[in-house]
Amino acid sequence: MSTTVAIAESIEDPWRTGLASVPTVSLLLQAPASALLGEGVVQSLEVRRITGREAQHLDELAAPTKSALLLVVEAVLDDASAVGLEDRGIAYADAAGRAWVPGAPRSAPAQPKRMRMRTSSIRAAQLIADHPDTTWTEPALAKRAQVSSGTAHNLVRDLLSLSLVERAGKGAAGVRSRDTRGLRRWLVAQARREQPLMVSCYIPDVEGLDSEIDGVTLIRSGAEGARLLGVPVVSSIQRVMIRVPVSSGLEDLPARLGGLRTAAGANVVLVADNDHFAASDARLVHGVWVAPPSRIAVDLTMEPRGDAASSIFLDLWGEEVL
Repeated sequence: MSTTVAIAESIEDPWRTGLASVPTVSLLLQAPASALLGEGVVQSLEVRRITGREAQHLDELAAPTKSALLLVVEAVLDDASAVGLEDRGIAYADAAGRAWVPGAPRSAPAQPKRMRMRTSSIRAAQLIADHPDTTWTEPALAKRAQVSSGTAHNLVRDLLSLSLVERAGKGAAGVRSRDTRGLRRWLVAQARREQPLMVSCYIPDVEGLDSEIDGVTLIRSGAEGARLLGVPVVSSIQRVMIRVPVSSGLEDLPARLGGLRTAAGANVVLVADNDHFAASDARLVHGVWVAPPSRIAVDLTMEPRGDAASSIFLDLWGEEVL
């Protein structure tokens, strides 16, 4: 059965792209009124925008209405939330381009699994997300992210196809962010599949740790990094996340920091940063190294209440440059 979704307001990417990609659905923008049209039946449609902070309470916000309901969610829906909305016949489109409309095939899983984003592409994408006002030529992006010219070219091509960046001029003038919020949420969704080496430990004086030890940089990330950037997202920090740009020797580091490895009572988690996700573009804040905001957003997903904390961080970050 074919369904037409008529929208009386402007729906920008990635929500528009998501809706347009739903099988058996056609999209009509700037219509006189929002409605679902199919098989000779016209049903009025309420379009309800849900912020990243509000997305944690979808059950309350998706209350039944007399008309059909379309949720435009400024967050990345997890599978359980998406399936729950489909069970109730509620249309949705999220910030990662995932969408569904009543009458379309159910999504279980909602979207085909994408190939894991290459680590080199993640570093380059982080730079664009952290510096949305910068115009990036492919050579400049490749040099700054320390990636190949082919990796920079492929990333720019993909981001252009998703309407997350735009050309700053003609020819090789470069690109800049077009949808900064969407780009940052897309990056988190792509980069969160990482499974780094992590070591839990107890260190008596975390606040007194130097910015580096024996030439190895200690980089705050996750909730602690967010706090240091002035964007606290949790009420209490269970374990301080410290990214360490090493590929080996992480197990011996707690003792060198004056602590011990332990799971019970741990107050620090050391995370190997062998791909330099945090080290690239880290900055000194109050005398300690802090990961770039885009890496903090990704690393928050590995902590307690991670998805919620990451979504709140992205919401507070908004279009700004931290």
